[in-house]
Amino acid sequence: MILHNPTRADAAAWQQAWRLRCCPPDHLLVVPPDPQLNEHLTLCPWCRASLDAPSCPFPGPTPAPAPAAAPLQPGQVHAVSLTLGDWGPKSRYYNPPAVLVLDLPDSRSVFVCQVYGDDSLAGPEDIPLGGDLTGFAEPWNTYTLMRDDLDTLLGEADSSVAAAVLEQRSQPEPALQPGSLLWFFRQMEVETGYFFAHRAVSRLVAAQDNESVPTAVPLDPDKVRRALERLPLRFTPPVAPPATPLDLLAWASADERLLPLAAADPHRIQALVFTVADGDITAVKAESLALDFHEYSNGVLTITGTGPATGSDGHCNWLFWWQAGHDLVGALPGQSGWRDGVFWAAFALTPEQFDRNGHLVVRLLCPVAR
Repeated sequence: MILHNPTRADAAAWQQAWRLRCCPPDHLLVVPPDPQLNEHLTLCPWCRASLDAPSCPFPGPTPAPAPAAAPLQPGQVHAVSLTLGDWGPKSRYYNPPAVLVLDLPDSRSVFVCQVYGDDSLAGPEDIPLGGDLTGFAEPWNTYTLMRDDLDTLLGEADSSVAAAVLEQRSQPEPALQPGSLLWFFRQMEVETGYFFAHRAVSRLVAAQDNESVPTAVPLDPDKVRRALERLPLRFTPPVAPPATPLDLLAWASADERLLPLAAADPHRIQALVFTVADGDITAVKAESLALDFHEYSNGVLTITGTGPATGSDGHCNWLFWWQAGHDLVGALPGQSGWRDGVFWAAFALTPEQFDRNGHLVVRLLCPVAR
């Protein structure tokens, strides 16, 4: 990566950031080189210059670890376990970062924001950690990890920081000058977070895919069509008979009578929540969902997110589709669900379906007694 006319201070900050995030630890530099190390050495001048160079610590003073028994809670800053570091894309060794705990969606997962310790690399919308910590939180770099991915408790941020990160996360990201130090730094930070989030989400899906809520709510096709015509909904494209009740629900979308929708946010979608009684749909409302992670690999798209409070009693059935143009692809069997505030879904897609400006469609069916 080449910086555009960096200053001496910029170059020093970039070298420290690169080595912290992308260079292998000492014990991998002193063993006989393997192909991954050789590839790294072709692009890293600092590792080439000194194979026994010391690794860069987390910038700034490291607070004394808190007692191991301290309960996990928002506002804490933890180191991600060193055992998760590994070689990955772009001939980099992905060193585990430190993260700020934002939320605890369920008993397995934790929603976090990556943090960095050198304030010279902070942008105007980054948030100082405060408390007993140096550095800043990155609202543009949030993701889900497994709880057991977290290791040492480094300290606690100011009490308002976690909420401020969640608020800032919903704001549009400012445009950055391509090739600038901040542009390179943020690209590297997001790639680092993605490396660890991808592994965590794969484990989360594997742990929960047998606990999906069944989706067998009986629906009468004629009743559904008549009900949807009465509700504040529209169909794009129009759905003509014969169409199953699920087809109708998937293609329905809210019109201005149901909500005005908030400004477009790539991190959120609107799910439609239908009340069902005796096979008939009696009401609909919209709920906002946060999209935390997505990955397309080997023909499978995996998506996870959080919310809403609706259905917290476990009675609502979650339905997922991926819409690409006029194609509507259902989730893979056994690979979707919702539990304790976290939803997940996996779809078998062709590259064309994934690239065709697709989006996630979510519907909830919530049965009630008349």
